[in-house]
Amino acid sequence: MKKLVLMFLWGALLSSELMFAQHPLEYPLVLRADAPVYPPLARMAKITGKIEAEFTIQNGEVVKAVAKTGHPFLVNATTENIRSWRFAPEANGTFTATFVYELLGSETATMKNPKVEMQLPAFVKITAAPTKPSCNDCEPGADIVGKPIKGQAD
Repeated sequence: MKKLVLMFLWGALLSSELMFAQHPLEYPLVLRADAPVYPPLARMAKITGKIEAEFTIQNGEVVKAVAKTGHPFLVNATTENIRSWRFAPEANGTFTATFVYELLGSETATMKNPKVEMQLPAFVKITAAPTKPSCNDCEPGADIVGKPIKGQAD
């Protein structure tokens, strides 16, 4: 009896996998999307991560975008980018997207353009060099931590 139950469960699992493979989720056609950005504060704080977001489309417009996981510094950039997407007018439904934020290379004093990989609307990866924090409230002649630069008089 146990073997029969196990065989039934195995068959049900296998058939559900085959059904899913035959009917994968089809995403609607993206007509327009802004380039995503790596938030400057996240780059300076060396924050990386993966954001899983869910978005709802009605008549080709994104009407809702909510991040399900991820660091708050990256969540806002993700949902703002998703809201910029436009789809074919007949597109409706709720879908998921994954955004990956990665820092690679040496820290730079100024922002450099990131590398962006997009397989819209399911996957976006933004790879950037980390950026040194700026010192907007330091006195002139100070380095980024507010100390005098070597070789300059106090």
